[in-house]
Amino acid sequence: MKRILSSLLVFIQISFCLQLAAQNSKLRSEKEPEWVTITNTNYDNKKLQGDAEDGYFDLGFEKQVSLIQHSRYYKKTIKILSDAGVQNSSEISVNFDPDYEQLIFHNIRIIREGHSINKLKLSKFKIIQQEKELSRHLYDGSLTALLVIDDVRKGDILESSYTIKGFNPIFNDKYTDVYDFRFGVPVASLYYKLMAPVGRNLTIKNSQTSITPIMSKMQNQTVYEWKAANITALHLESKTPSWYSPYAVVMISEFHNWNEVSMWANALFPRNIKLSAELLKKINNIKETNETNEERTLAALYFVQDNIRYMGIEMGVNAIKPGSPNKTFIQRFGDCKDKSYLLVTMLNAMGITANPVLINTTYKKTIKEWLSSASCFDHCTVQATIKDKTYWFDPTISFQRGTINNISYPDYQTGLVVNEGTTDLSPIPFHEIGLTDIKEVFDIPDMSGLAYLKVVTKLTGFFADEARSDYDNNSLHEIKNRYKKFYAYYFDKITGDSLTYDNDELTGNFTTTEYYTIKDIWKTDNGLKKLSFSPYVINNIMSQPADKSRNMPFYMIYPAHYIEHLEINMHEDWPIKVFDQKVVCSGFKLHASAKSIGNTVLLNYEYESLKDNIMPDEAASFFTNYKEAYDATNFEFTQSPGKTSSYSPSNQVSLPGLGMFPKLYILLGIAVITTFIIKRQRRQN
Repeated sequence: MKRILSSLLVFIQISFCLQLAAQNSKLRSEKEPEWVTITNTNYDNKKLQGDAEDGYFDLGFEKQVSLIQHSRYYKKTIKILSDAGVQNSSEISVNFDPDYEQLIFHNIRIIREGHSINKLKLSKFKIIQQEKELSRHLYDGSLTALLVIDDVRKGDILESSYTIKGFNPIFNDKYTDVYDFRFGVPVASLYYKLMAPVGRNLTIKNSQTSITPIMSKMQNQTVYEWKAANITALHLESKTPSWYSPYAVVMISEFHNWNEVSMWANALFPRNIKLSAELLKKINNIKETNETNEERTLAALYFVQDNIRYMGIEMGVNAIKPGSPNKTFIQRFGDCKDKSYLLVTMLNAMGITANPVLINTTYKKTIKEWLSSASCFDHCTVQATIKDKTYWFDPTISFQRGTINNISYPDYQTGLVVNEGTTDLSPIPFHEIGLTDIKEVFDIPDMSGLAYLKVVTKLTGFFADEARSDYDNNSLHEIKNRYKKFYAYYFDKITGDSLTYDNDELTGNFTTTEYYTIKDIWKTDNGLKKLSFSPYVINNIMSQPADKSRNMPFYMIYPAHYIEHLEINMHEDWPIKVFDQKVVCSGFKLHASAKSIGNTVLLNYEYESLKDNIMPDEAASFFTNYKEAYDATNFEFTQSPGKTSSYSPSNQVSLPGLGMFPKLYILLGIAVITTFIIKRQRRQN
């Protein structure tokens, strides 16, 4: 019944918001506004046309903004170069939020052999509510105006212009924006204009460009203009970190420092609100059943994480402003800011100091290089202080368990703590003690080809959190099949016998145990029986990156701490050459060893990443002898008829010093974390 009532609440809220926005969803057609500068596009510019992609060339893009008119004017001009360009660019698609924006079209035309063909017909537009974030349980109510243009041909020039009128009122009429001056495709002409009333104190900052605006006065306004031509494409190299951006931009903000941003955000999270009887009852219950503030904090965190499901109705100002904690508590759902506000409110009501923290999950600490702005963030978490010790929590993560010191917090690096005393961004210390410890035991009783595999995986920290979520959201049957598919890549005739797990809520640890039966494990090659072993979690998807000679940083998963043991129990003694190697560098540390004891062969690997990237000056050594390093991870057992069995590690007959192992370890370090994530198909934040 609660689920039905909650779903009904969602339906009513969405319906109400859509009714309020309906009056702005109707399109209009007008002439260009008087404040807009009419520019001429050079339709014959072919200088960069050869580098164009998707069958069309961007001849021009412009954006003009009037703060007095609360309007943004756009003009786009492209040239169709091929049949693929007809397919890829014969639509006009514009997104807008009907809650506070009005979309007005001025011109849509095809220029063909010097003649202009009008294609602006409002009756042919389709208004679509796509809800692009629906998979993340977010409903933003934005609309897309879509026009499929007929009779588009190769060689045509397609030009469109429109105005979006209205700014989100949540920002209190303070303007912030980013103007792009470099793209992944070439652009023949760029034009930006900003008109601001005299007295509006704007801060402008460049990144990766030295371009400066042309400034002029027009009545009581200051006009800023930026012009650029023949802008070459800039392509990202493969596997760059999310925070890395080499693209040229101009940032603009009316916020002068982070204290202003914090004060703006503080008003969105009022602390002295009247709590409902239901919420007060829950808070008092937590206080009475838990003796210490540490225990009370964990109880409140678990409640918000596990009982308030993640879902947001982010229409209009609600995309930024959190809902009332009373409302979130009753409806039992909310997005990151709703859940964080509820947790902060519950902790404050128990006398525990807590504040919302605004985060940028993509760009992390690099936002310190940006202008202070209210639009810098995409996530909200919580900071709490108990006995002068600071803790960081993410209420959107479900099923976290363990002591308060063991609660995992993602590597967000930097955040804005929302309170009146905040004057700057706060560094967030790294806190992830998670470990994945895998032991794969192979029992091979004879040469018949029959073998048994037992896999015990012990998870702590983040990895345990993800496992708990996985097992809560999926059936044991589905997970069992997924795990079997991983080993089926190496062993064709493998059967999943059983899967069990243990969830220790006191320590937060999570352990899985898998059992498999393998047939025909031995392979015969020219009368020689062979059996290969490798660190499966490490080697599964070691693939060469597209860009070995790097000018950009290379992405590494961080944090990551993995241990993998292989124990191979043979039917007779199988001696191998012992080795034990360690390597430590700025990006990782890894220990690899192998030995045999009678009929048991032991292969051990431990990897821990130390940072999230490899810089370009490290790339040469990182990618040297890549293929040789991959081959060196394989171990092969062989036995020929009438001869004593033998063992030989491929390409590792002798191991004098470190040799090529530093290269091997770097690559193994990358592969181990990537492989295990794919193996378990963990949900990423």
